[in-house]
Amino acid sequence: MLKGKRIAGLMAATALATAMSAPVEAQSIEELKAQLEALAKRIEELEKKQEKAPKIKKADPAFSLASDDGLFEFNIRGRVLADFGWSSDSDGSMDKDTSELRASRIGVEGKAWKDVKYKFEADFAGNDVEVKDAYMQFKTGMGSWTFGQFKTPNSLEEMESSLNTNFVERAAFTDAFALARMIGIGYGNGGDNWTFNAGIYRGSNDGSVDNEGQVFAARATYGDAFDGGNWMLGASVRFRDVGGDGDLLRYRQKAYLHTADRLLATSRIAEKDSFYGLEGALSYGSLNLTGEWAGLTAQNGGAGGRDAFFYGGYVEAGWFITGETKTLNLKKAVWNRPNIKNPVHTGGIGAWQVAARFDRVDLTGDGVYGGEQDTYTLGVNWYLNRHTRFLANYAHVSIDKAFDVSANGADGKNSADTLGLRFQVDW
Repeated sequence: MLKGKRIAGLMAATALATAMSAPVEAQSIEELKAQLEALAKRIEELEKKQEKAPKIKKADPAFSLASDDGLFEFNIRGRVLADFGWSSDSDGSMDKDTSELRASRIGVEGKAWKDVKYKFEADFAGNDVEVKDAYMQFKTGMGSWTFGQFKTPNSLEEMESSLNTNFVERAAFTDAFALARMIGIGYGNGGDNWTFNAGIYRGSNDGSVDNEGQVFAARATYGDAFDGGNWMLGASVRFRDVGGDGDLLRYRQKAYLHTADRLLATSRIAEKDSFYGLEGALSYGSLNLTGEWAGLTAQNGGAGGRDAFFYGGYVEAGWFITGETKTLNLKKAVWNRPNIKNPVHTGGIGAWQVAARFDRVDLTGDGVYGGEQDTYTLGVNWYLNRHTRFLANYAHVSIDKAFDVSANGADGKNSADTLGLRFQVDW
């Protein structure tokens, strides 16, 4: 497409050629001046329209269209996560060699009239369509309001995108305690080093009951920078009530890998529960450290109608052998994506990271024997560039007191070993 100035220039040349081809006596000097003034005015109008037209803002790696006045922006987003897994247990109930598209997403996000942001993303993994984020966000001078389906503000590990985590799988408590996306209204505010987010929710996009109950969740963080790195502390809460028509709440977790069996589980035991979480993170040079603890009280979920208390948490460390830095984004309260010093497409070796984590979740207490699970995970990650990486994880899982899961045998004990590989690209 010709740009505004080239179009205007072509029009001007055409007009001058036409004028000169006509008999000189047919036109007065005044008529020629009038034509030139009209042409100049038309050129100015075309240039103004060209300035207002959306332009390619960036390509990192997907193209982003935006208007110069900042009113509109449009981005195409997507990701593909292909996983391969091997898992087996000592009791002989699990022996798996699997592969899956863990995520196959496409979506859009951007701005409409400057103060309104939007995002829609759907996942086609497993040949099913599942809506992930689908919301609009209105920014005001006193914070922002979000309407639609999005994550409840709980846990650094859960708020972190799977594109940036150090491991193939998140910590066990995030799944066991069902931290997830829900439909609701959220409020957020913050500054350069603090955040506060809260929301009220009622079910998710795939809910079908008449009374979905209600959920309240909130998270606050604070951090600061120092010479060579930065740190952050945070806390979050969530209160759930499934309502009279919903299924009772249950708590369960797989033996690390998504395709492994669930060797830890309770039955459906409660209508209401309360979640409390504490978190801390530190970035120093090429080293990044994270730790979280979370407790959950299932109201009337224990024997004799007592409240049942469960807990989980982890500590992990990641280190870039090649010298990259993964810093905390204190304004968003999540980890930043690392910048790659020598990406493969420039002839470099990419970035290499090693990581280790101890993870524990306990679903045993007050007459409930869902089990205790300790997971020791080692990982190696190779970043070809900022948006492409390979992950390899080995995990050893130790299980005790899981009497409510038949796969573990009469003694309630078991152990499992898993190996997971992931090939990932996003845009």
